[in-house]
Amino acid sequence: MKLEIGYNQPFEIRKEIHLSEHPGCFDILYLSDLHFNGFTGGMISTIISTVHNLNPAMILFGGDYIDTRKGLGYLNELLSSISHRKHVFAIGGNHDYYFGIRKVEKAFVNNNASWIEKQSIYVNIENTKIRIDGNMVVEQKQDADLSILLLHKPLPLVKFSSYYNIAFAGHLHGCQFVLWQSGNNLYPGKLFYPCNFLKSRQEKCNYFISKGAGDALPIRYNCRRDVVLVQVRKNNPSYIH
Repeated sequence: MKLEIGYNQPFEIRKEIHLSEHPGCFDILYLSDLHFNGFTGGMISTIISTVHNLNPAMILFGGDYIDTRKGLGYLNELLSSISHRKHVFAIGGNHDYYFGIRKVEKAFVNNNASWIEKQSIYVNIENTKIRIDGNMVVEQKQDADLSILLLHKPLPLVKFSSYYNIAFAGHLHGCQFVLWQSGNNLYPGKLFYPCNFLKSRQEKCNYFISKGAGDALPIRYNCRRDVVLVQVRKNNPSYIH
């Protein structure tokens, strides 16, 4: 167990697998809860190098990017470094609405990212048709090879598992203090927040919840920050590596 105090603490790369019936083989990186402010400049180079080294086909941003005006500058610095990438999508978090959601949206759009708050978008990667829904559940039969729900605040899996293959959420930060873990559940936070877990599965939907790469209140215990890399692979053991 470890106590961490400060804004520029390291984060882990959580690598997860999603097995698909379709031939596409690619990686999706989910980044959430960055909480950039005037003290978080040390995080930028680490995040940039992580994205560069992982080189995912798709980057999904899950909200809560900035807490101060200086943080907006850091967000622009990060987004500028990946502005050449084709498949970058973002939604808003509650902190972004406090700061000014239009300023946040502008930062993404000005750096060639797609802002999909309360919207759906379709893309094609590795001959796989993908639909991504941003901060909203679309209750319809799947009309793509891979349907992704991009959330900030977690919702119970039962509310959307029939409509999606993969779902992402953040917001809870693992409750920042973890005294014990049972399976993928983090306690004592799980006692108060039912979605305080790392991952879950129901029907054909894999649900991944990030503990976040940053914090508004920079103190954690036994709850390492993270980003989530989902490796989409064909449902065949030879594709998993």
